[in-house]
Amino acid sequence: MWFIALILAVPAAAADLSPEGPEKEHKIRGWQAAAPEEPVEPSEEDWVDSTHSYATEQAQALTQWMDEYFGEPNYELEAAESFLRLDFVTDWDQEDGNNNRVRLRGKIQVPRISKRLNIVFSDEGGDELDPEGEERKLDDSFGLLYRLSEGQHSRFDLTMGISWNRVRPGVRYRYQGALSDVSTYRFTQRLQYEDNEGGYATSQIELNRVLGPNTVLRWNNRAVYGEETDGTEWVSRLSLFKRHKTVSRNRELGVNYFGAINGVTDPESYVKNYRLGVLFRRQVFRRYMFLELEPAYNYRKQNPHEKRQFAWSVSLGLQIALERDLARKKNKGNPQGAVDNGGPGQHGAAAETGDGYQPDAGDPFADDGL
Repeated sequence: MWFIALILAVPAAAADLSPEGPEKEHKIRGWQAAAPEEPVEPSEEDWVDSTHSYATEQAQALTQWMDEYFGEPNYELEAAESFLRLDFVTDWDQEDGNNNRVRLRGKIQVPRISKRLNIVFSDEGGDELDPEGEERKLDDSFGLLYRLSEGQHSRFDLTMGISWNRVRPGVRYRYQGALSDVSTYRFTQRLQYEDNEGGYATSQIELNRVLGPNTVLRWNNRAVYGEETDGTEWVSRLSLFKRHKTVSRNRELGVNYFGAINGVTDPESYVKNYRLGVLFRRQVFRRYMFLELEPAYNYRKQNPHEKRQFAWSVSLGLQIALERDLARKKNKGNPQGAVDNGGPGQHGAAAETGDGYQPDAGDPFADDGL
């Protein structure tokens, strides 16, 4: 089928994305994750510290590239610019049949009101940890996010989820850093209150280890505990992210091999599902369009007394990534002050920010065909 052929184009040069060598900067076509600054030439006294710092920055940059390419919700929630993704998804499950859905997620900045305030859209709080949507949804289809404070490693936000008949006030705290030259961690804690469910807390810890120039291993764990939860509702997922060049060498192919388990602790502790799968993701037709294919195999039961059943599931999705900066900015590199239309040699619309985002060379929304 055509969509499988598009995604599963034979990878080439998987070990090294660039014929110019490892120093060449890797880019998502039309997108660019944060690039570490070039290190200052170390002196004899500080070369050890400088090498350590540069290696750590490289590891963090590759992890961020994977988050950006695969659309990791926590990464996008703290992105320095407005960013929306429109998803058209078709799911097929051996037990439940077909399910078609459309969803909008991301955030819009409202600088005219406050530079700290964002409008957030999300209908799948479980994100990549919970692709089946079985666990508690952590976010709403619409909400507000206010950045109260932010440091080098931490961030504290006030949140307000809004639904048709209720509001969900809360707070969110994040702390992240490096464990070594190739390992990073990220801890997120949320406290929320909802009228019909009372208060509950969500804890998430993420560990990343860079295994090579194109490979990241991630272990993600999340637990939700509250007045109306089934004890502690938990999920654990181990993922291996890889990026490859396709035969056209114009766009990367992202592959995520994963295994996940989820369960509850009350009224009886048991594992609800064991899940193995692989996610293929690639830009197609235009730089702002992504195609996904995710086959998976499940071994699950809905309650502790049921017999566990095997079941295949397949998800096919088309995603349109809307502009990073919804208000187009003029190209600062153009002496005439012309509007950036993405011509050769021009800079992207989004300006460099203090969060490490670097503007891409070329308009991410320019047509470039296949």
